[in-house]
Amino acid sequence: MGQRSYPDKARVYLDMDGVIADFDAACASCAMTPSQFKRLPGAYRTLLPSEGACNAVAFLETEGIEMFVVTKIPPSNPCAATEKLLWIRDHFPQFVDRVIITPDKGCVGERRDVLIDDHLEWANVDHFRGTVVRFTGNWRSTLVAVFGALQKPMPPPASKSLC
Repeated sequence: MGQRSYPDKARVYLDMDGVIADFDAACASCAMTPSQFKRLPGAYRTLLPSEGACNAVAFLETEGIEMFVVTKIPPSNPCAATEKLLWIRDHFPQFVDRVIITPDKGCVGERRDVLIDDHLEWANVDHFRGTVVRFTGNWRSTLVAVFGALQKPMPPPASKSLC
């Protein structure tokens, strides 16, 4: 891979489960609780992208926003890390070499960065050094919050179906 250099600018970190991957829908379709579902071998390969996630990521990319996926794996599923990496390869290949797997999201990022996460109470999210934007399923309001945190005006989306 070699040595990398990163531009000196803010980054956006995207949680996987519940933000770009529709974890709750997968649990519901199997009639399982999240705690049960995440222990199943193969569970993470079955997830679909969250509604609007592909378009929102594409929009951020067109605006020159550097992004990484930051995700936590359940210690009870030894296959989860591989499955999550394969899921990223299949659904968001632009992030294949920008995935951070950590039990502690508080150790990632700088003050100028943004983390989009749906569960602020897990994985030490409350110690993320930058701005945390809670994802509630609405990409338009999430993007408005992200651009606000980055102190950049949000340009109008090229398509009404963006979010």
